[in-house]
Amino acid sequence: MDYFHRQSFRNKLKVAFLAVIVLSVLMTGGLSYYISAATLEKNALKLTQDTVVRSAQIVDEKLNKLMLIMMTFMVSQPFYDMLRDAASGETGRYFTHLNDLDNVFSQARIAEPLIQSIYVSTPIGEFYPSSANRNRLTAFEDTFLYERIEQEKKNLWVEGHEDMLFSGRERVISLILVPIFDNPVNDVYIVVNIREDGFRKLVQGDSGEGASSFLLNAEGEAVYPVKEPLVRQAVDEGNLSGVMNRPEGRQSFELNGKTYLLNYAQLGIADWTMTTIRSQADVLQDLVYVKWLIAGVALVAFVVTMLISGAFSRHLLKPLQGLLKVMKRVENNDLTARFESSSGDELGQVGFRFNRMLEQIVVLIDEVTEAQTHKRSAEIKALSAQMDPHFLYNTLNTIYWKLKLKQIEPSQQMVMSLSRLFQLGLNNGREITTLSKELEHVRQYMELQSNCYEGLFSYEIHVREPELSALSIPRIMLQPLVENSILHGFRDLKDGGRIEIDVAGDRERWTIAVRDNGNGMDQTQVRALFWLESKKGYAVSNMIRRLQLYYGDDAELHVNSAPERGTEIRISLPRKGGHWDEQS
Repeated sequence: MDYFHRQSFRNKLKVAFLAVIVLSVLMTGGLSYYISAATLEKNALKLTQDTVVRSAQIVDEKLNKLMLIMMTFMVSQPFYDMLRDAASGETGRYFTHLNDLDNVFSQARIAEPLIQSIYVSTPIGEFYPSSANRNRLTAFEDTFLYERIEQEKKNLWVEGHEDMLFSGRERVISLILVPIFDNPVNDVYIVVNIREDGFRKLVQGDSGEGASSFLLNAEGEAVYPVKEPLVRQAVDEGNLSGVMNRPEGRQSFELNGKTYLLNYAQLGIADWTMTTIRSQADVLQDLVYVKWLIAGVALVAFVVTMLISGAFSRHLLKPLQGLLKVMKRVENNDLTARFESSSGDELGQVGFRFNRMLEQIVVLIDEVTEAQTHKRSAEIKALSAQMDPHFLYNTLNTIYWKLKLKQIEPSQQMVMSLSRLFQLGLNNGREITTLSKELEHVRQYMELQSNCYEGLFSYEIHVREPELSALSIPRIMLQPLVENSILHGFRDLKDGGRIEIDVAGDRERWTIAVRDNGNGMDQTQVRALFWLESKKGYAVSNMIRRLQLYYGDDAELHVNSAPERGTEIRISLPRKGGHWDEQS
């Protein structure tokens, strides 16, 4: 923060431009990224879900086709004849039926290449294609397939397993059918074995890049063993167990520190669920492009903003730099310098009032120079016009820095106070003014000093009787006393100073008391400050000489001060009298 304060106003203005524009760009870019990310994410996830639903429909269609083929198989004449003999218990025609059904078996396998084998179990014997090698070591009644169909008593799909009915131990998925006949037939079952590898390819056929598709049963277990390590881990750890209890859609889960999306859709023909696992980063990979695109736009905007802000700052600060050059010329005692600007903004107004202030200063100097031709008037004017250059420098410097900090209104108030201060001090060339104007003069002086030394002191002015405001008094009488309080009394203070000016009187005399709560002085300091001639300009001793010049011995001045107890200066003047110089 200190580094920022030490920068020039131009750099601060450039930083302000950059901060506002970059903040706007970042807000706009962030909002754009958020909207784009939400839209892309929504579309990508919807596309993934649509793919899963489409894959589920494909599998459903394949299974429906398989069911239709088997229904055609069951309404064929050879199967009907065999079923009728099974119902009556006629076993003599077994080999005839075995031969007749062989052609039907072949037709079913040609119609659906996924069919590995077909097996029919009946009370009069078992039937299967002549090309298949029956595993004689395992009876159908001894397999878990028989247990499942006996429990369900309805058509059912059985998850992937080794084929126990035929030799070769191939991995198959089984469909067990219970045929419908005119007369009830018990213990007649049709087992259709589908190649697991072919079915796996069907499920994974359109899953998309980076996605793993598989089937889950009602218990959340894989219908067939999955090969992908990620899917195996997700299934084994139970991350997918709750999927079957949720509506179709998508869910997310954490695995190995990464987020994965789980899309799923229920099959219509079986209680299986088509499931797809895909990395969320893969689904949303287009967002990386969007993010870098927005970052690039923000960078370009930042560079353009730097160029534009430099041009704007140079243009906006041109009047202020002109005013600064004029102030430097004035600081080098060139009172002919004037600020020129065609702008009517705040800086133009400040420059205009600065020019007026310089003109008033020139007028004041001219008046003092003219007054030097008169002996007494020259002394009075020299004493009253010796304004402390340090005060003017401090005031102008304070106005300058307030302008640099964009404190336009306080700067305008200080310029007006300084203008009013000089206006009252000049008093149209007259050395005598009224008490009300003198109090206004010292009030403007304290206002300027309170702006130069912010927080150092506060002040109060009390006039006990309103008619006292019209009394005559030499101009610039109270300023030296207030200046003494500020420069000497509050020298060691940082804040908490207080100045009180109290005016009271009676029919014969009236008094002006100036009090402060500053450091105070001992008697030696009082004599040095109030009674000895000052080498620095407008000292209190000069003010005493002016009082003596105007009022003679009727003017009284009392000082009440002690270290750490503050200072009170009381001036007592007659209501009437005073040697006024008419030429003044």
